[in-house]
Amino acid sequence: MRRAFIGLLGLVLMQGCSSSYEPARSPRIETVIEGGQPTFVKDGVHFGSPVWGTGLVDAVQGQPQAEHHARVGRNLIVGGFVLDLFGLGSEIGAVAVAAHEDNEHGDELPSGLVVGLVVGGVAAALAGSVMMIAGQPHVYDAINIYNDSVEVRPSAPALGPRVQ
Repeated sequence: MRRAFIGLLGLVLMQGCSSSYEPARSPRIETVIEGGQPTFVKDGVHFGSPVWGTGLVDAVQGQPQAEHHARVGRNLIVGGFVLDLFGLGSEIGAVAVAAHEDNEHGDELPSGLVVGLVVGGVAAALAGSVMMIAGQPHVYDAINIYNDSVEVRPSAPALGPRVQ
């Protein structure tokens, strides 16, 4: 009974993270929620995600400045994630080395290896987080630069008196 309740609760909560909105086909890039995750839409085609910056280079193809920002944003985000994982691995390694040393040597202070792994892990995790945060503005700059370069045809005649 408890599993069924948790499953039902999960389904209900996931519905709050999705959207059925599909923007009108346009050469401009829009961000929508699909399956609980943001994604880019251009001309009805879905491209990657701003979370990772993936797919954006393809979406802004043909606008060099936007392509540059898309690549920089994607590379910072992915590189930052890799550094975060490296930092986590280093900290886990420090715990393993410290546990091994405690078993062999008793109440001694942690060795230089443990301290180095902890400091290195924290430094890598901080640097990775900063890189990921720094990548997001590039992703949105790429979208804005691209959208500014797209000529949008008006869908309705301009309002106001006709000049003849």
